[in-house]
Amino acid sequence: MIFEPADTARVFATPLGVDFCAALISGLDGALQGQGPEALARVEVHVANARMQRRLQALYAQRGPGLLPRIRPVLSLAETAHLEGLPPAMTPLALRLELAQLIAKLIDANPDLAPRAALYDLADSLADFMGEMVEEGVSPATIANLDMGEHSEHWSRARDFLGIAEQVISAGERPTPEARQAMIVDRLVAEWRQAPPSHPIIVAGSTGSRRATFRLMQAVANLPQGAVILPGI
Repeated sequence: MIFEPADTARVFATPLGVDFCAALISGLDGALQGQGPEALARVEVHVANARMQRRLQALYAQRGPGLLPRIRPVLSLAETAHLEGLPPAMTPLALRLELAQLIAKLIDANPDLAPRAALYDLADSLADFMGEMVEEGVSPATIANLDMGEHSEHWSRARDFLGIAEQVISAGERPTPEARQAMIVDRLVAEWRQAPPSHPIIVAGSTGSRRATFRLMQAVANLPQGAVILPGI
């Protein structure tokens, strides 16, 4: 254990201009002072990205032989969650190719909608937009029902593309990477409500700009041995 019992969420931050990774390691050293080397190996750290993971691992390697915490990027939660029953995610390339096929059919039926030369650009933009919709918990139906007033003609064309997004999302057999990440977070949060982990879990360096990551940070900050560490705030 590295945290005392608390009635409030544990949210910490490093000052501006501080080497975040070095400060994180120093903080863990202080929290684990007096405990055996195996205590560090029980700590689970979810970092913002793979670059931060490599930086932390390099700093620990400079200290010589020793045990390390389990350091993973937040987006690699699939490695820790129990995934039975969760379908595999569609790869970004597969998603864009599937969208391109559907957009091509739409353009063939409505040649004035867009030039075929824009097919893959449209697929790329629609894939990014779908990712934002899933992360923010907004359904295609919600967006389609927006009242755009004087932009109705342009909006009518846009809704044709939204119909493709709704078609892919509602299929559900192969979720987008963002949708699967949300499923994994939902499952972890549900499991933690029933049986909170006894080992320390830390989310470090992320600001929660993605909805699924934000929900993960909320859950971790309220675990008996959980904490969120924000960078440079």
